Amino acid sequence: MQIIEIENLPFFQNKKIKSFSLLKNQGYNNINYLVKTSKKNYVLRIFNSKDNLNRELEYKIQKKAFLKNISAKPYYFEKNNYLIYKYIKGKHKTKLKKADLKLLIKSIRKLHQISIKKSSYNLKNLANIFENYRLFLKDKKTNKQILKAKKQIKRLKKYTFWESLCHHDLNPKNIIFQRKKVIFIDWEYARLDDIFFDLASLCVEFKLSKKKQIYLLNLYFKNLEKEHLKKLALYKLIYKLLCKLWFKKEKVVQ
Repeated sequence: MQIIEIENLPFFQNKKIKSFSLLKNQGYNNINYLVKTSKKNYVLRIFNSKDNLNRELEYKIQKKAFLKNISAKPYYFEKNNYLIYKYIKGKHKTKLKKADLKLLIKSIRKLHQISIKKSSYNLKNLANIFENYRLFLKDKKTNKQILKAKKQIKRLKKYTFWESLCHHDLNPKNIIFQRKKVIFIDWEYARLDDIFFDLASLCVEFKLSKKKQIYLLNLYFKNLEKEHLKKLALYKLIYKLLCKLWFKKEKVVQ
């Protein structure tokens, strides 16, 4: 991309651009640029996905998350093309101390309180996500992984489904730690789901010890129950299998 192309975007036409560069952390579904102007710095997020992602919903959710003080302010959205939002300074951590977990869970609870008008999500939807991988992956190992995931999903039926908005992609690259708060970015996979999906993804992505997993659950629920630990364990297995299949599919469709 050339600077002239950025200058011609409606949002930047009356702004003096000092520089632009690719951000260090790039995702699979977008190309992200840091655009520095004479007054503010922005992220230009160009959509670049083969998946059928709902970008309008992503934009709507990010606006609501910004109002909860857990996301960057979105300034401009062009359907199916790009999103511009405020550049946020902070750290992407891979190891978390207890103080980090306190800040993180405070923001997670705010995230799970965001209200969206969208059709309900249930365990059948989750099972269908795994089934859809059969369209791209035909090997025996994939079949075993799908069957294993569906077995864990079936075991989840005896637990209460705690539906709320979930980020659905809480890896370290999408979590920015500041001194007094945590900010989330990249909302393209956000949708209604069980809160344990997000909690399990944090445990897996940050390789939390058993002790820190219990600490995380205590922070979230205040009154920890044995059922919480059992349900978390199931969602961790499901999340790991989902990640394996997702990355395997990406290699196939590239």
